[in-house]
Amino acid sequence: MAAVLFWATLASSPALASCVQTTVSERATLAEVVVYGSVTETRQTFAPAGGVIRFRAERFLKGTLPGEVEVYLGPTHGGAITSVDYEAVRRGEAHTLYLRSAGNGSWETNACSGSHVGAPTAEETSILGAGSAAAPSAPKDNTPLALVAVAIAAIALAGALFARR
Repeated sequence: MAAVLFWATLASSPALASCVQTTVSERATLAEVVVYGSVTETRQTFAPAGGVIRFRAERFLKGTLPGEVEVYLGPTHGGAITSVDYEAVRRGEAHTLYLRSAGNGSWETNACSGSHVGAPTAEETSILGAGSAAAPSAPKDNTPLALVAVAIAAIALAGALFARR
C-alpha cells in the first residue's frame, strides 16, 4: 500500500514524472532567454487548455526580451493541457523563466525547462551571473481612452448648450 501511494504521488508531479533531470547549466544552454520578472496577466479559458501569461522582465540572466511578452506555459501553445505545463497563474507573482521562442513574438516555457517561482537561485547566479536590469516599461498607450473621454465631454457640452436654447 505504501508503495502505491509513493508512486501515485510521484505520478502527480509533472516535473518528476515526465522530465529528464538536467543541471542548471544544461537548462540554461537549451533556453534562448533566462529572465526574472513578474506575471502581469493570466488568461483563463473554459476549455481544458494550457495556460498563457503576460510577463514583464525585471532582470535578464541570458538574452533579452522586447518589453512585456506573452508566454505559453506548455508545449501546445495554449492547446490541450499536458503533464509538463508550467504553473504560473497568479498576477504579480515573481518567477525565473527559462524561455524558448514560440514565434510571432511569443515565448514558451514548461515544467521541465528549469522555470520556477521566485528569484534566481544561488546556483543560477553563480552560473549565469547577476544579470542585467530590464529597461523600465513604457506606460500603456491611453490615447484611445483620452479620445473617448474628450468626445464624451464634447457631446455633453453640446447637449448642455442645446438644452439652454
